[in-house]
Formats: sequence, structure tokens, C-alpha cells
Amino acid sequence: MKHTIIFVFILCSFSNITAQYRFKTVRDSTTYSEKNIDIKIFRAFNNINSKFVNTLIDISNKSLTPVSIGAPLGLYITSRINKNHYDESSSVLLALSELTNGGVTYGIKKIIKRNRPYRKLNRVYLSDTTAVSGTYSFPSGHASGAFVIATLLTLRYPDKPGLIAGLFTYATIVSLGRMYWGVHYPSDVITGMLVGAGSAALIYSLRAPLIKAKNNLFNQSGRTENIHSSSINTPVFLISLAATDIINFYFSGSENTILKNSKLNITSSSTLNYLNYSLNF
Repeated sequence: MKHTIIFVFILCSFSNITAQYRFKTVRDSTTYSEKNIDIKIFRAFNNINSKFVNTLIDISNKSLTPVSIGAPLGLYITSRINKNHYDESSSVLLALSELTNGGVTYGIKKIIKRNRPYRKLNRVYLSDTTAVSGTYSFPSGHASGAFVIATLLTLRYPDKPGLIAGLFTYATIVSLGRMYWGVHYPSDVITGMLVGAGSAALIYSLRAPLIKAKNNLFNQSGRTENIHSSSINTPVFLISLAATDIINFYFSGSENTILKNSKLNITSSSTLNYLNYSLNF
């Protein structure tokens, strides 16, 4: 719990950063009922008026993609350098979980084709819809992406309560922030959480044959694993996660073309810091 408090404090300490102010939509359509429980809960989160919350949500929501890439990749590289078989397998299972989650989430979106709240409802507060332009609402990809990471690493490292608490705190902030941003209904978010957790649970249940297949593929069939050989350092991992959030938030808000189109991944183990930089145009 101590590490969770540190993690949240690092994010919150940047609340004085100038975040993009929200604006309210005005639509002619009124073909919906405000008594709908989905809309009522959506309004409760979307109508929050707090610069602190605005900055916190902006920081966490803009970094999920680099975090999703950096977590398995960084864990894999550090485990190979440290010759830690358990962490190496964890990185592979995490990557497979994310791929499964991405496929399921995208498939459901294409089948359901639910419009986002700001396209249907009146008086929706918005921050930035550029990243979701032309996409669908159900389920929330941010919620599923955050929860697949939290769930898989929880299953792999059940002896690290600080890591678990920190990851689920992060996943919850990301998920609830989608309603605050005006791009998802509560049902989108809850379904996304379930899809993410379910994808992680599915891959974890198949871990034995998947790890065996991975070992056979790389001629490592003689390997043995022990959870106590894990090298993940909880405070370092969570601080790295927070650093990725903050740096990418700064990049996305910069007027500089190079910085605005950049993404930075920071992942750490107890013995090595791993940093990856990418430029997207």
C-alpha cells in the first residue's frame, strides 16, 4: 500500500501542469432518456469539474499505448539480461494477453458499432477526441488494455501486494477517466474491464503449454521456473509507469512537432532501467 500511495502521489504532484480545458458539446438530437442508468452514471463522472482531476486523467489516459508496449518489451529485455526465466515467461504471457485482448476488443467494437456518448448526447464535456475519431464506443479499449496488464501481472506475481495495488489503481483511473473524457459509457468501461481481465485469465490458464511451446521454439526445453526468482521491483516498476505517463503527457501537449509525435517507454527491473523512444507521424 505504501508503494501505491507513492505512485499516486507522483501522478498527482503534476496537477499544476496546464492541461487542455474541456468544452461542452451542443447537439440537436434528443432521442434518448436522461433517466437511463447508463447515462446517469456517465453524467456523474463527465460533469466533474476539477482541474486536479482533469490533469490526472489527461496524464494517465494519454500513456496507455506506450505503457502497453513498454511493459512486456521492457520486462523481456531485462529478464534476458538478468537470465531470469520466470520474468521472461511473464513478458511473453503479457504480450499474448494484450494481443488477445486487442483482438477481442476490436472485434466487439466492429460488431456492435455503438456511437460514443459525445456523438449522441447533448451537453457532454470533452477534452480531446482526436485519438478516437472514427472509432466505436463498446467496449472501452483503454479499460480492457489497462486491466489486461493489471490482471496478468497479478496472476504471475501474487506475492507482491504493492505491485498489485498500484497496477489496479492505475487501471481504475484510466478506466473511469474514459467517462470523464466523454468518450465512453459506464457499460463500455465495465465490459472493457471484463474483457481485459478475461483475456489475461485465459492466457494464464494456458500458461503451461504456451511456456512449453516458447521454450521448445528457442531450444530451452530444460528450463525451470520459480516465482521466488522474480526480479520485479515494485516501487521501481510503478515509478517507471508514472514516469512514462508524465513524460508522454508532456510530449502530447507540446507545440513542437517532434515532441508531439513522440512516445517514450520506460520500464525497470531491480537491476536495469530500460528506455525506448519512438517517433510517429
